[in-house]
Amino acid sequence: MAAKYLTIAREIKKRIISQRYPASAPLPDQFALAAEFQTSRMTIQQAMRQLIVEGLIYTRQGQGTFVRKNFLQLSQWDLPGSDYFGATKTWEHLGTVSSKVVRFELRFPTEKEQSSLLINADAPVYDFIRLRLLNGEPMSLDATVMPVSLVPGLNKSHLESSVFQYVETLGLKIMGSYRVVRAIKPGELEQQHLVCEAGDPVLEVEQVIYLEDGTPLEYAHCHYRYDHGGIVIVNNG
Repeated sequence: MAAKYLTIAREIKKRIISQRYPASAPLPDQFALAAEFQTSRMTIQQAMRQLIVEGLIYTRQGQGTFVRKNFLQLSQWDLPGSDYFGATKTWEHLGTVSSKVVRFELRFPTEKEQSSLLINADAPVYDFIRLRLLNGEPMSLDATVMPVSLVPGLNKSHLESSVFQYVETLGLKIMGSYRVVRAIKPGELEQQHLVCEAGDPVLEVEQVIYLEDGTPLEYAHCHYRYDHGGIVIVNNG
């Protein structure tokens, strides 16, 4: 589960994109936001710093905090490089997120999957591929491996909606992720489902998602069309 200030920053970002908070007026003050989100002013300040370094807002001494007028001209497809909430949370502010199950099976893990998920060779895993769509448009093709023992009862309906929401119903909390980003050439599945040509570059994010106790929850390879994906790195140092 993301830190509270990140959850608040996501909600404020959603309101900015929907123009509930227009660029012509200052955002609500920090005391009002702290009361609404039932948190401390310090947490609101952290959320605001997050949005400032992402280029969404700016402050004017004595006047308040404002939305950058050119923010909505920037790419809305971009993904956070340092945090991960799942496709549903990442893109829900842009419209309807849906999933098409391309493959779903149970098997035993490869050596690479064993080391990534810290499991033994005889521990069964779910192996599934999903096409993620935004307003019906293909966004990513995600190949995921997940230990059966961690997420019992996972079925096709969960894959078609939100796996992470199902994970939360099991009392599991996500802490963070380790991600490697690279450019690759599309294979047959990418060309078919992402509607791209053999010569088009594809953005691959190889990642391990961890629970709050450090247990690996999933090992995945997420492939994005070159024109529908960028990685945003926010350095708060």
